[in-house]
Amino acid sequence: MILRVWRYAYGGAKIMALKSFLLTAEDYHFLLRSRHLDDFLGYLTTTVYGEALTGWDWHTPEAESDFSTRLYGELAQAFHKVARGLKKRERLFIGVLAQRLVGENLKVVLRTLHRGLAPKQAVRLLIPVDRLSPLNFRELLNQRDIKSLVNYLANTLWGPPLARGLPRYLRERNLFPLEMSLDLWVFDYILRGRNSLSGRDRCLSGQLLGTLADINNIIWAGRFREIYGFPGEETYQYLLEAGSLGEPRRRHDLAFAPNLAAMITRLPRRPYGEVLEGATDLAEVEEGLTRYWVKTLEKVFSLPPFQIGLPITYLLLKELEIRNLITLFTGFILRIPADRLSPLIRGRAAGGRYV
Repeated sequence: MILRVWRYAYGGAKIMALKSFLLTAEDYHFLLRSRHLDDFLGYLTTTVYGEALTGWDWHTPEAESDFSTRLYGELAQAFHKVARGLKKRERLFIGVLAQRLVGENLKVVLRTLHRGLAPKQAVRLLIPVDRLSPLNFRELLNQRDIKSLVNYLANTLWGPPLARGLPRYLRERNLFPLEMSLDLWVFDYILRGRNSLSGRDRCLSGQLLGTLADINNIIWAGRFREIYGFPGEETYQYLLEAGSLGEPRRRHDLAFAPNLAAMITRLPRRPYGEVLEGATDLAEVEEGLTRYWVKTLEKVFSLPPFQIGLPITYLLLKELEIRNLITLFTGFILRIPADRLSPLIRGRAAGGRYV
């Protein structure tokens, strides 16, 4: 125990301080009741996002993408701040976890090359991850095409997953296989990155990532069937081999269920059957799973702070918060009433209440 206190004393205190800046239910209350986008942004500048938004002119056609990039830049900064306060092996793992952001930038590069867009159009969409990755994304954007990009990255971490998705992309000219190859590889890379941690931290991080894998698999299986009309065989190959639903039989149940109701009945009763009881469409499934995920993360804050779950939970909640703000911003752009936006917001709130 003394060793754990030593490893997390400074980092744990720093993360608890950062956690205090996460938005509360009161913050969401005022944001949702903003009458205009100026009011919304004005309130947001009084929060931790003020520095990223101060002086920014949102009256441009690129406002939505600029807003997203600025907020995800805050998330990249959060990864750097958290890692800087930790000891070496914990810091290494946070660096591995941050590759999720690097993967999102690679998707921007893929989409730019696929559509034949000018690199300068895409630069503003890139998350500033200079401190988290050695990749030069401006150089990647200047590659001739996707095949050239894959060859350029062949000797990096990202070479193998892109090479796996390339043949199908070249046949079908569809980015989906490449992007899913990145998503599956990043998750596996994070799971393998746990090997640098202590036994107790490996266990706790494995539980959190296993739950996240389960939630992703349920949502992905639902989307692939309900939205994209994928056959079971194709859905199966795009599910994560992790979590309690990662074994072949469980993935088969998800992929080959004929409809949403049948998929829910094939899930373990606890927790997912209970969480999704009464869900009749994909939106209700995603809402129930997101609430369960937030509550799962919140439980980590009730544990002693001398463990890897603390930085993981803070960063994942920060990411969820940013997604909420992007949803609200887009809603204001589209003039969606607050009562319709409120159900789309998922997050933590003070006093155990959830918005």
